[in-house]
Amino acid sequence: MARITLNDLAPDVRARIMAQYGMTGARKKNGKSGQAATSLSPYADRLGEELDRLFPGRVVREYRPVPGRRFRIDFAFPAEKVGIEFDGYRHHGFSYAGFRGGAARQNILVGHHWWILRYTLKDVRDHLDEVITQVRTLLENKKGESPC
Repeated sequence: MARITLNDLAPDVRARIMAQYGMTGARKKNGKSGQAATSLSPYADRLGEELDRLFPGRVVREYRPVPGRRFRIDFAFPAEKVGIEFDGYRHHGFSYAGFRGGAARQNILVGHHWWILRYTLKDVRDHLDEVITQVRTLLENKKGESPC
């Protein structure tokens, strides 16, 4: 039987459970507190809410696109194989291993015919309209394509 974690739940369900059990969302350095963050950040939530509003029923959060791989795409349009990554400097930029891992992951996704758009907090905070325009344009351009 597969193990379900808080991160496997929809954000609203996860937030209700965490509130019910008094979970703060903080994670200890060793990662063993059992408390998962409710989201990547308030700006990731903002992006997700806008995507859900504009593309209802099409967006999947924390989607696992490649069978046998543990990594997830922050926001995915599985039918079109379009993924959106909300990149934080802390997660990707503090180590060479993190940088290398991100590049390897990107190559695996591209090898499986995924298109990945990457945005930072500043992109979403200051230019959300441009981000949405880019997502919409890519989705429209992929409409007529046949699956690979």
